Amino acid sequence: LARRQEDLARLHSRVFEERVKAARRLEREHAASIKDFDFARGALVLIRNTAIEKSLNRKMRPRYIGPYVVLARNRGGAYIVCELDGAVLDRPIAAFRLVPYLARTHVDLNWLDDDEYLDISTARLREMESSNSLGDDETDDAATREERRDVQEDVEDDAP
Repeated sequence: LARRQEDLARLHSRVFEERVKAARRLEREHAASIKDFDFARGALVLIRNTAIEKSLNRKMRPRYIGPYVVLARNRGGAYIVCELDGAVLDRPIAAFRLVPYLARTHVDLNWLDDDEYLDISTARLREMESSNSLGDDETDDAATREERRDVQEDVEDDAP
């Protein structure tokens, strides 16, 4: 009985080591297909249209939407993007959904440094940058649900 704890600890460390080895082997074997894009501010990207992935009539639907311009990356690793006209998306986009957009001609992004061009305030932009959101649409954290509930209550209070 006294050795049981030692045996469990040894088994735990052995299993953990094997998991790390398997992860490294997967990365090594698939090095050509695994891409980790680190988009800088002003990079043009396309967003994978995950809304069509489960639909039956997705064959002729666009797989990617965009192009969009990267504004920043938040603490959770998701990207804050905006359209070419300065309209910022309401939530960060998960990094796995973004791919680089290769423009055929030069796209002028001089407006990127002008804070008045974007349709949100700099305070809201800083708030989005400091969030820990992963940007994945399928995950729904408690803070987001609480914000939605507050907005819904405000709408109900304003209704006649």
